[in-house]
Amino acid sequence: MNHPPPPDLPKATVESLIDQAGKALADGDPARTAALAARALDAAPGHSHALYLHGMAAAVAGDAATAAARLRASVAAGGGTPECHYNLGLSLHAVGDGDGAIQAFLSAILRAPGFAEAYNSLGVSLAAVGRADDAIAAFQRATAERAGYLDAYVNLATVMVGIGQTEAAFGIYRDLLAADPGNARLIFLTGTAALNADALQEAEGYLRQSLLYQPRDPGTWNNLGLVLVRMGQVSAAIDAFTKATTYRPDYGEAWFALASAQEAAGIFEQAAATYEHARPLLADSTGIDSNILMTLNYRDALPADAVYDAHRRWGAGYQQGLPPPSASTPPGPQPREGRRLRIGYVSPDFRLHSVAMFLLPLLEQHDRSRVEVFAYSNVEKSDFITDHVRRHVDHWRPIAGVDPDTVAAMIRADGVDILIDLAGHTARNRLDVFARRAAPTQMTWLGYPATTGLPAMDIRLTDAVSDPPGDADRRHSERLLRLDGGFLCYHPLGPTPDPLPAPLLSRGQVSFGSFNALPKLNAATAGLWARVLAAVPGSRLVLKAAPLADAGMRRRVEGLFAAQGIGADRLTLLCHSPNHFSHLNAYGEIDIALDPIPYNGTTTTCEALWMGVPVLTLPGDRHAARVGASLLTTADLTGWIAADEEDFVAKAVALAVDPDHLATVRQGLRGLLIASDLCGAQRFAKRFEAMCHSVAESRSQKDWRG
Repeated sequence: MNHPPPPDLPKATVESLIDQAGKALADGDPARTAALAARALDAAPGHSHALYLHGMAAAVAGDAATAAARLRASVAAGGGTPECHYNLGLSLHAVGDGDGAIQAFLSAILRAPGFAEAYNSLGVSLAAVGRADDAIAAFQRATAERAGYLDAYVNLATVMVGIGQTEAAFGIYRDLLAADPGNARLIFLTGTAALNADALQEAEGYLRQSLLYQPRDPGTWNNLGLVLVRMGQVSAAIDAFTKATTYRPDYGEAWFALASAQEAAGIFEQAAATYEHARPLLADSTGIDSNILMTLNYRDALPADAVYDAHRRWGAGYQQGLPPPSASTPPGPQPREGRRLRIGYVSPDFRLHSVAMFLLPLLEQHDRSRVEVFAYSNVEKSDFITDHVRRHVDHWRPIAGVDPDTVAAMIRADGVDILIDLAGHTARNRLDVFARRAAPTQMTWLGYPATTGLPAMDIRLTDAVSDPPGDADRRHSERLLRLDGGFLCYHPLGPTPDPLPAPLLSRGQVSFGSFNALPKLNAATAGLWARVLAAVPGSRLVLKAAPLADAGMRRRVEGLFAAQGIGADRLTLLCHSPNHFSHLNAYGEIDIALDPIPYNGTTTTCEALWMGVPVLTLPGDRHAARVGASLLTTADLTGWIAADEEDFVAKAVALAVDPDHLATVRQGLRGLLIASDLCGAQRFAKRFEAMCHSVAESRSQKDWRG
């Protein structure tokens, strides 16, 4: 060491060095602290306080490994004060030794039961190792020991958000803010908590109040943008995200959110450019590619082959960038030895989401004597539907935030025979897990209207109407497996209102309509629907989508139809409904529903039929453009499938001029739907399971896909 002291340094001098080192530490001078403590240790190598000060100097200097070693030595030398154990815990946490940190904090608390900081830090370490309930208890004890302990309250709320207790977290911040209403940090945190709890009006208010204190804060603008997107205020959200990226040009998350908002506004080329800007700024940019691929399905001028080529190129590139499968990867079918067939479903949408409307009928009817069901949940915020799904599977595996290699290993350990992706390239998908060959047979179904492009995805489950044999087969990287009787089975989530009378009967004018996502409204769709409106004088078009709350989006829609000679007075634009019941009641505004092209409705078509509204569809040249025909075929309603644009208009006119027929349809359509294969859950489950068993039994270890 530097400056070795003489071997006979008096004890008084050692203590003087320690006193000086303590003063240097208090003055924030870790280098001087370390030097003085080192001189004291040269003279007294086992001096516990000198070891403590040397460790603290290393901690202040950011050398957590040295700090942990010195503080542990101090404890061993008899210096186990509460503070020493506490700081040892901080250092161990910093070097990733969560269990050691927890033990050190508990030792500090044992010696000082009212040590609020130790309880708070204990909670942080418990949360880091996944012990959320224990972490919550530790944070609660910290706040009990010290009134108004803001850091502990923030940590408590953060853990609550992580386990889905968003309303409770919001309540914590509201109480804190009520006690300190002028606290700018608390105002921001309360607004963010309100966002997490979906209390959007309150979130907007708090975040706008926060901007009065910090008008150039990028985080506040970003969070405000997230609120505005959920409220349907897309143009305002774009402005907010733009400010966030202006004030912090390297803010990757805000760039990504800006691109997503541009996508929601239908500005697809601009969105693609913004996604590319975000790519180098994000540690994990896998979602960018999926979002860009998703937008291709909306593009009315993009040929089907171009959509496929983009997906194929992505899949080949992504798969090539992965390491080769590990030795633990199953090479082929695993011996079943009389056990049930193990089917695993992977989804971020085990929640109040359209996917659940088609998945739950199957889960509820699975023959559990023949299949063993696993759910790998990437749900970010659970709800009552999450609980319902969980009750209808044998094994529930949360995978949100878990790295793909760990998830793949988990699935292999479960011995899953057939793993089914329910998301495709939609938000929060786990195609990264499928790319690692997590199961011998991997399928994609339900959640996405095109190929995944992933070489490791073996099968795409469809039907002969959505994907007629021929061109569809060459436009998929997966083998197409066609289910007889349709590839979808529908049932609404929870109670539903009875169909309302056809509005034509009371208004004397026909109301066409669509409740599809607004990006599906492109120039081709507007042109087709405008022909219908022109052919039925006095008719109107009712559109409903959350972004129509935004004045800029309303102007865009009006402009699309103005270009086709349809004035704004023929349009009725509706936005968000407060709940699902009122959303379904809004179908009482429509006499006849019109399907968009080339991206048909799925949930909206089923909802319209359920509420007694006939749906007209015009099939196209790809899966997304043929789902409407598939649904109507499965429901035995093929008379509403048009042969071409002229036939589409003619069918619309025929329905519009016959009010009595519309009234009859309104009264009887739900009953017809329930009796059809579209709502025949038990029949669908039998066909689905027979398909899965057939695949599992016929799969050989060689070229089974040919």
